[in-house]
Amino acid sequence: MGVGSKIRKLIDYYYSKKNEKNVVPINIPKNKSNLLENKVALIVGGTGGIGAAIAESFLEAGAKVIISGTSEEKVTKTVEKLGNATRGIQIDLNNVTEFDNKVSQAISLFPENRIDILVNCAGVHGNQKFGSVSEATYDAVMNTNLKGLFFMTQIVSNYMKEKKIKGHILNVSSAAALKPGYTPYEISKSGVRSFTLGAAAELIPYGIVVNAIAPGPVATAMLGRKEGDTLYTDCIPAKRFATPSEIGQLAVIMVSDMCDLVIGDTFYISGGSGTIQY
Repeated sequence: MGVGSKIRKLIDYYYSKKNEKNVVPINIPKNKSNLLENKVALIVGGTGGIGAAIAESFLEAGAKVIISGTSEEKVTKTVEKLGNATRGIQIDLNNVTEFDNKVSQAISLFPENRIDILVNCAGVHGNQKFGSVSEATYDAVMNTNLKGLFFMTQIVSNYMKEKKIKGHILNVSSAAALKPGYTPYEISKSGVRSFTLGAAAELIPYGIVVNAIAPGPVATAMLGRKEGDTLYTDCIPAKRFATPSEIGQLAVIMVSDMCDLVIGDTFYISGGSGTIQY
């Protein structure tokens, strides 16, 4: 490395550290409302950072919330943390044959005996790149991120049609869906984006609204972030991670009556990642 390159690296390092000190963790103001009053929501993947934040935002907007997760222990802990208007159910997204029974159980958890909102939030990353992807990793990512989402949407939407519920379905995609797909994760999230369009077209005649949100880097454990860490990052144009609560508040709007005419769309909350920067 030449002297000029070394100096350039030192300058870049200095400014990154300077910016890091100026960008501190932020708390997004909680926006309590009644946008989801009298609604019951099922959040699949509700024990993770984004899913739990969506659940919390829904509760603040007046909804009752059912969360699911693969780990019964995590489901129980999350329900205890979120409070009385929350119920939990263990669902293994690799076991599609159980979905009908699990959805029926979920419906019965509140006196309303209904589901008005479905959020498909479960996701796994995989961390293997093209050239070294194992079949086991490929299947694990696709089964959770796409296959499970597809069949859960099919079952819940059939229930909504049968009960004439004009509900909302929100899929959690990713800004990675806009990037060239050379990992199972990117391919799966691109599939979510495509399926959102298809499901929206199929279900809007029944008054069921289907959309997606697509986060970029979010300050969650999946990206190695923990409470108290700085939000600063130089990898996206906005120069900071999104917070889970920001995702949650957007989700509230997306499944409320405010978005009844937003059909088949994907809203990017990515700080420019994927949209203006690949």
